[in-house]
Amino acid sequence: MKTIILNGSPKGKSKKSNSQIFAEKFIEKMENPCEIKCIANNSSEELAHYIKDYDTIIFILPLYIHAMPGIVMKFIEELEPATYEGKHIGFIVQAGFIETAQHKYLERYFEELARQLNYGYLGTVVKGEAAGIYMYPQMFKKVLKLISNLGVAFEKTHAFDKEIVERLARPYELSKLKLIILRLINKVGLGNIGWHKMLRKNNSMDKRLDRPFL
Repeated sequence: MKTIILNGSPKGKSKKSNSQIFAEKFIEKMENPCEIKCIANNSSEELAHYIKDYDTIIFILPLYIHAMPGIVMKFIEELEPATYEGKHIGFIVQAGFIETAQHKYLERYFEELARQLNYGYLGTVVKGEAAGIYMYPQMFKKVLKLISNLGVAFEKTHAFDKEIVERLARPYELSKLKLIILRLINKVGLGNIGWHKMLRKNNSMDKRLDRPFL
């Protein structure tokens, strides 16, 4: 099976792209690494034509507050249904939300998309709380190792390993205790440290409470 990985991040090959980090980790320990293409660095029409020679497509993309990047949606519009059986498509989604329950609606969409394109559906791998991976890679060693192991298993079986998928998807929902702790963290302002750092860097700290659309 000839597989291609499509990085759906608007950041493309940037070192600040968590999707690119996931893609590189996914192929890191493969005996015959898959090719990685960035949607952001290619013409949608040309890339859609290019991937016709591949049996399997794996999208790796971020989720921004329940929304796929526009470049991914635009690219999907260029895809044509397979004219023969044996093609497969799968998805790996990383997002800032902690709970992977946030991704369920997207999984249903991807499954339907696979059906409409006449592709076998490999499934959707989801990882929450992933926004800080490029900033703090040492804190996400276990996560990146799981992504690497996922790639190794995929090369051997042409499927997403169920155990690894389940581990990446935790937590599906936060426990009551964790919700209480999270509320306390936000109440004392610890949850805003990274956000405020970014605002100061972009000289926007004094505008953080603005409400321009009222």
